[in-house]
Amino acid sequence: MTSLVFSILLILCLTSQHVVVFVRAEGSYSHTIPYGQEECLLIRVPKEPHIISGSFDILDTNYSPAPVRVALYNTKEELIWDSEPFTIDGSFSQRGSGKHWLCLENGLTYEQKEDNKRLSPQQRVTRTIGFSLRIKKSMSGVPEVPKDGSKNDIDGTTTRLLELTDNLNENFQVLVDHMSFMKKREVVHRQLHEETFTKVVRWNILEICTVVLVTFGQVLNVWWILSNKRSY
Repeated sequence: MTSLVFSILLILCLTSQHVVVFVRAEGSYSHTIPYGQEECLLIRVPKEPHIISGSFDILDTNYSPAPVRVALYNTKEELIWDSEPFTIDGSFSQRGSGKHWLCLENGLTYEQKEDNKRLSPQQRVTRTIGFSLRIKKSMSGVPEVPKDGSKNDIDGTTTRLLELTDNLNENFQVLVDHMSFMKKREVVHRQLHEETFTKVVRWNILEICTVVLVTFGQVLNVWWILSNKRSY
């Protein structure tokens, strides 16, 4: 199966500024999103129907996944897929054409729902989300030509086999995505451990310096007392 790769626009809305970054429509990426914001990918799909598929994974698992939401919208800006609440990963596969939007949210929709439990300030932080995106033609998307009964049976079997091949290939791609996300999560955790270790070392150095200063002050105090006694 030939995979077609197209360009997409990554539009990041930061206050009143719009930053446009060009990336390829096949691959895995990671992006950090401040709390209370939504950032969307504008996906340009050819006029003929293609399969838009991908997956996501929350890389910083030390915080609640509740405020994070990933959603896919079609040309009419109608929601055609969104992630399950309180999940750290997921995948999607939708058939479509024209413009689509893949949106990554951090607390935007969560804050708008009144029945949601309000998060503590410690949970309202910038999140790192890994995501992948693929646009390709379906192996089973070839239009059928009317034929006799026996050939129709063969064509039906071929179509089912092609659909199974599509599903198998998609599941394999999702597995590859999650392996890539695991590596990125390991990098995030390593950075967190290094930052924690650096802070611990700095606190230890500060404690050692404090102990040295206190000890030196006590020695000076004893020396001053002894000097005063000798003077008498």
